[in-house]
Amino acid sequence: MRKIIVCVLMTLMLVGSVFAKPKKTELKYVGLKVYDPVYIAKDKGFFEGIKVKIVDTVAGGATAAQMVANGSVNGGLLSNMAIANAVGNGLPIIAVADIQSAFDKAPLEEFFVRKDSGIKTMKDLKGKKIAINLVKSSFHYTWLIALKNAGMKPEDVTFVNIAFAQQEEALNKGMVDAIGLMQPYTKSARENEKLETMFTATDIFGERQFCEIIMNKVWCENNPTLAGKFISGIVKATEWTKTHQNEAKEIISKYTGIDKAFIDDYYFQPNGSVNIEDAKYWLKYMQENEGVAKWVTVEDVATNKYNKFVK
Repeated sequence: MRKIIVCVLMTLMLVGSVFAKPKKTELKYVGLKVYDPVYIAKDKGFFEGIKVKIVDTVAGGATAAQMVANGSVNGGLLSNMAIANAVGNGLPIIAVADIQSAFDKAPLEEFFVRKDSGIKTMKDLKGKKIAINLVKSSFHYTWLIALKNAGMKPEDVTFVNIAFAQQEEALNKGMVDAIGLMQPYTKSARENEKLETMFTATDIFGERQFCEIIMNKVWCENNPTLAGKFISGIVKATEWTKTHQNEAKEIISKYTGIDKAFIDDYYFQPNGSVNIEDAKYWLKYMQENEGVAKWVTVEDVATNKYNKFVK
């Protein structure tokens, strides 16, 4: 009942913006300063027929989800795990395009320890401090899966919230014993002579999409053309990046403040699409391990229906 009430309230909050004519076809997107195809699409002029305003925030995914859900912005980014949680709690958001997928050649999530720490296996982390960017983030869940695989419990370690940009320094100074970084923060740590890679995302859950660009579900249903134009711009950016990796790094550097020398090549799903099978995988994981309601289906959390490049 509580979830139904939340959903109704969220829908009522959106009535004014959903059914009103969009002002000058402007869409707002909340950016989190990671490698994001929205930055590339905006810089290269791939958003045809719409104006996309990027609203930067230092807040994490949960805040972005709330902003998308209440209509203050049209889009943002969120991990599959957080999307399942949000939808299960009645928030009208849905995954519409790729932003973070782990591939063997580019796992995106990389986990580091100090070379002199003596930490070689998960068992060695018992009683240690682990940095995560956010509680209930994709990194938090990757650590939880790794702990479970090693026969350990979450209580065997202490998780400490530290932003990606500060994690390498925290590890260098001994404030924490292990960190997990996202591109474009991984290359710097990888080239740090004092650190070594413990494992990557693909070592834990294989080649899977684990984070998508989200939009407000109610808004999309009432503005499918605008939603389609926004997603088309993203798709064009993902396709352009394939053959313009160096130029793409310059754009990402401009928007994130990361030196382009520390940005790796980046890869996306075909046509910037949502991988529905991966969405099913994470939804099942969340339902079995985190209590997400069984009534939530993959159609509730992910769609490619606004992506004209997906047949």
